Amino acid sequence: MNLKAKNTPQLWVFVIGNICILFWMIFPTYLNELSKEIDVLAFLKILGYAIAPILLFLLNGLVSSDQKAVLVFWRFKDPLPGAEAFTNLSKKDYRINREKLKEIYGVLPKRPKDQNKLWYKIYQKNSSNLIIQASQGGFLLARDLTSLSVLFGLFLGIPVLIIGNWPINFFYFGVLILQYLVVCRVAQIKGRRFVNNVLAIESSQV
Repeated sequence: MNLKAKNTPQLWVFVIGNICILFWMIFPTYLNELSKEIDVLAFLKILGYAIAPILLFLLNGLVSSDQKAVLVFWRFKDPLPGAEAFTNLSKKDYRINREKLKEIYGVLPKRPKDQNKLWYKIYQKNSSNLIIQASQGGFLLARDLTSLSVLFGLFLGIPVLIIGNWPINFFYFGVLILQYLVVCRVAQIKGRRFVNNVLAIESSQV
């Protein structure tokens, strides 16, 4: 099972949670009446199992990997975290032996594209390492959650803000913004940690 497949259950929970909150906000009275006649939780569970994989696939496919990186790191040019691997990130991690990396790869690159290219080469070399796999999985999950947060803000938050009832519509939109900022910050930390873990493992090998 690949890393993105492993993240599917968490992404599914995220999607269903947002749908349930929106449904509760728009149809609170209807939901209360409906709950008297049927088991709402069981119904939502069945519905979720049926549509969540398709919905998740479609939502996650709307944004490319590079676009997701832009949403996480707020850089339109060279947004991938590996683009600052040697001029910034590696200098702040005591685990990374930069001198050892220079012995292996020569002068470390400074151009963002060259940095990401060399970093990816090192990653490919160490991709089977369990620490790196776990680190990458955490970053991919946080990155996808960030992307979904933006989509929820665009396709749910803005319409509710326009047609919803005040002040609950502003409260909901504010929650979506906060949700994005939180998961975005987590993704930034996870992404930079992933980059540094690759370099730390490479520079620690004899």
